[in-house]
Amino acid sequence: MFDDLPITWAEFRCRSGRAPGPHPGIMAELGAMIESLAPEGIRVRVPYQPLMIGDTGRNVLHSGLLMILLDSLCGISIIQKLPAPASIATLDLRVDYLRAISAGLDLIITGVCYKMGRNVGFSRGAIYTTDPSDPAAIANGTFMLGTAGDPSPLLTSEAQGQSA
Repeated sequence: MFDDLPITWAEFRCRSGRAPGPHPGIMAELGAMIESLAPEGIRVRVPYQPLMIGDTGRNVLHSGLLMILLDSLCGISIIQKLPAPASIATLDLRVDYLRAISAGLDLIITGVCYKMGRNVGFSRGAIYTTDPSDPAAIANGTFMLGTAGDPSPLLTSEAQGQSA
């Protein structure tokens, strides 16, 4: 789908039919660059910016930002498994914050969908700076496929007719 990686988050949204409205979204605002994108998962680099600092006394990144990034990448890994882009919603996101990230370092975030059910997708993600074996935070998420009133995006049109 994308042979010219890395690409910006805004370019990814445009090409995948989810072009931003008046606001490009937090991933685009942060300058996220998609380095790897496949049905097996996604890897994104977010370049360091001073606005990412959450504790000026310790000079470390804001832990809430890490949660947003993990939620986003775990969700995109679910969407990559769907036959066509569809709405999803986070049902549960468990994040283990393992260590602080010092200011000045780029972030690498990964998301992998490891199971798709009829109505729920399951994913895991990680954030690290240089060494994937030393993550700063890891996550496990469950995502509802479709939103209230929408049929499950994994059902075939024949199955949808039978369940109506």
